[in-house]
Amino acid sequence: PVHPTTPPPLGMAAPRRSGFSQWAGAAGQGASSPAPAVPAEPAAPEPAVAKSQELKATYSGINPKWFRVIFQPRVAVRKAPELHAPSLTFVDAGELLEATEAKEGWIKLADAERDAQGVSEDCQGWVLQDGRCVSLGLLLEPYEPCWFRVVFKPQVPVRKSHSQQAPAVAFLQSGQVIQAAEVKNGWVKLSDLDRGKLDISEDCGSWVLIHAKGVGRLLAACPPPPEFVAPLEEATVEKVVSNTTKFNREHTAGWVW
Repeated sequence: PVHPTTPPPLGMAAPRRSGFSQWAGAAGQGASSPAPAVPAEPAAPEPAVAKSQELKATYSGINPKWFRVIFQPRVAVRKAPELHAPSLTFVDAGELLEATEAKEGWIKLADAERDAQGVSEDCQGWVLQDGRCVSLGLLLEPYEPCWFRVVFKPQVPVRKSHSQQAPAVAFLQSGQVIQAAEVKNGWVKLSDLDRGKLDISEDCGSWVLIHAKGVGRLLAACPPPPEFVAPLEEATVEKVVSNTTKFNREHTAGWVW
């Protein structure tokens, strides 16, 4: 018999090493090369932090203006500022439109608004604001929104002043609705209520950029939350809509501008 620890006699083959010896700690048995190392699983890539893109972005120079549709039942978004230009889509009464240009009774939709209305990039979106040229009054009224929703993901910074170089003092999550105390040069200043929720001190500013160059829209105007709609405001809106509807029914039945 051949002892397992002594070399085998000449002419006798060495016992074959088990293929499982690398797991059994038998690396010293036999003359085979060391077992290959088990490759480590690649680390999962870290998710891209979208906020870093926004933090490096610069002010786009866009100072948006907003208009509310007061013509019943809707207005047309046209390819050019002409009454005979083809219509691209329609916007119902009561909706807000964001514009970057006003020209001879027309407003030009902001790029983000154009995209939101489903208008292709190769088309300009124009809406008639002043209908006196066709014996009507205003179809859209200037409007400064008090409420904004965060549309940039995952979050946007609240800065100490309305400057891109100002330090961030807090962050707002995507989908969060804020109340504006002031809208100035493309920035929104948070209300005292929202500043308190974010634990921002009274002696510290709280500004959020609306548009950022290379990123796009960070905030979008939106209706107030239901709990903030005051009965007086509801009555006022109903009265305005009612009067506008009555005038339009008497003078412009079936027309769409």
